[in-house]
Amino acid sequence: MTTGEPTRVEPANRFGVGVIFLFFLVAGLTLLIQEASRLFLYEEPVGYGDSCVLYEVQRFQNTGQIYRELSQPPYMPVLYSPLVYIVYSLPGRFASWSNPFLGPRLIAMAAFLLCLGVVVSLLRAIIPVRSAWIWGLLLAVSISSFRDWVIQLRGDFFGVFFSLTAVRLLLVRSKWAVVAAGFSAGLATQFKITYLAALAAGALWLLLQRRWKDLAGFVGAGVAASVGIYLLFWLREPRMIAHITALGSGMADLPGWFALVYRIASEPVVLLAPLAISATTARQSPRWRLLLLYGSFSFGLAALTEVQSGGNLNYFFEGLFALIPAAVLGVLWLMAWSKRRLGASLCLMLVAGTQFLIPAALGLYSTLESGVSPAAIRSRNRAFLGMVDALKGRHILSTVPRFALINPSPALTDPYLLSQLMRLGRADPSPLLKRVREEEFDLVITSSFAQSWRGTLHIPRELHGAIEASYQPRCLWSRYMVHLPRHRPESAGLREALRQAGCVAFDQDRPGTAPPLPVP
Repeated sequence: MTTGEPTRVEPANRFGVGVIFLFFLVAGLTLLIQEASRLFLYEEPVGYGDSCVLYEVQRFQNTGQIYRELSQPPYMPVLYSPLVYIVYSLPGRFASWSNPFLGPRLIAMAAFLLCLGVVVSLLRAIIPVRSAWIWGLLLAVSISSFRDWVIQLRGDFFGVFFSLTAVRLLLVRSKWAVVAAGFSAGLATQFKITYLAALAAGALWLLLQRRWKDLAGFVGAGVAASVGIYLLFWLREPRMIAHITALGSGMADLPGWFALVYRIASEPVVLLAPLAISATTARQSPRWRLLLLYGSFSFGLAALTEVQSGGNLNYFFEGLFALIPAAVLGVLWLMAWSKRRLGASLCLMLVAGTQFLIPAALGLYSTLESGVSPAAIRSRNRAFLGMVDALKGRHILSTVPRFALINPSPALTDPYLLSQLMRLGRADPSPLLKRVREEEFDLVITSSFAQSWRGTLHIPRELHGAIEASYQPRCLWSRYMVHLPRHRPESAGLREALRQAGCVAFDQDRPGTAPPLPVP
């Protein structure tokens, strides 16, 4: 073999790794383009309840109270921890925003970027390879489960940030760093009460090393930042516990649980991590043992809490971030394994290309075609604001939370939550049903198609029946139907306003042309 032969063969051997890199890049671009474009939408980009959170944030800004009396409209409990609403209220306290979502969405995106920053710091501390942090960054932004969630008004990414920060601080050999790690782990529970993985993993890790003083400092700081701060909030907000625990453990849904676990298990970061996790690594490196404990606890807690029917992909976000260092090692191992094996590299290229790169490229194309340009976003916003102008001053019942916010005191902010509470026997819908049957509302807005999530209907059957009996479909706007009272004269002004807003009227003189409310 001549000296020039390896140089000619080696680039070919990098094809497989090149395809993996390209996949991460394309998937990451898809996430960033999609989430950045949605920042400026006046609508909810996905419809997972951001409007409900925004309503409570705005009410907190106006009243200084987070948890209201449950016997008053809209009757729905405020499920998240106090710090979630406090943090999202900050932009509105310093600036006035024409789009009420923009400030809170910027806060949500900042939390995601903070998570990326801590991951980079963690990789620099634990993997002595110059390119490791680049692979970690690409891995993080290529996780498809993060799509649609980055700018949602939730506490997940803040909780993940403080959990990751706790793990990073534990790698610093200082007693004050350990105390700070405990405090950071406790703060994670202030954004999501189930984010206990960093506390549990850190305490067990210190216990296994018999670092008794550090253990005491870590646990003490964690309890102070978790239980202590919740106690202070409870003294100020005595209804807090009743609201946060309103759903209890929820209803079990095993088929939905299996579907979500399968989706998470299909993530490349999950598939790559086992290449690096071995008994030898875990025994010989205390740092990797900490990460292994952290990942195990986070995935275990997510799997347990995900069983209830209200759970979604966001329950696993902490675990996905926890696996990134191991997944980076997996990528580095693949690079070393295929470096001088042309056949292995070509096989890797084929698998990565067909299973990951091609779907990612199609996803990027679909995202670009879905209207993410500034002009497309402005067009959507103009159409939405036109509809808002048509509905202003009207007494509205909306099962679409975004439209419910048009009323200063909405009758219903979260129909899905109402469905859950009714299934659990913890909500009495009779006051709302009575108002619907009496045709109190000038109009009702619903989705144009039936919706459910893990066996729970988006519109409870009782409310569906009351709307269908008292209101009839009048027109269709985008994906939503506007219904007007059956036994009240139709307002010519409202009809014209809806027409100008682009709500396409059904022909009321031809029976059967106006569809019924979608059957759940």
